[in-house]
Amino acid sequence: MTLGTKLNKLRTGRNLTQVQIAEKLHISQNAYNKWESDKAKPAMENLMKIADFYETDVYDLLDEKSIVQNNTDRSFGYIDSTVTINNTISEELIESIIKNQQDITKLVEVQSKLIESLLKK
Repeated sequence: MTLGTKLNKLRTGRNLTQVQIAEKLHISQNAYNKWESDKAKPAMENLMKIADFYETDVYDLLDEKSIVQNNTDRSFGYIDSTVTINNTISEELIESIIKNQQDITKLVEVQSKLIESLLKK
């Protein structure tokens, strides 16, 4: 069963419209419609909001899908066999996490230099 199918069943099981769900999640109805029709995948932040709203676990929504970070746009997507439901982590995911941590470190260093230069003025 796809994420979209699960979202549809959860929503209709509560007799809610897509508009009502979108308002509660603070997103557009169009975005929610794309998720429910499997035309797009929600970002991890939104996926967690959905799980919280429906009082379920993210992994229950994803079933045997996995979470990876797309290195080009930094949004989250889902692919098979990267992180499975039993938390087996692939080397690709580990490398992605390490790279993200390195990027964060560089950003903090740049931010610190910027703050120092502003304080000197």
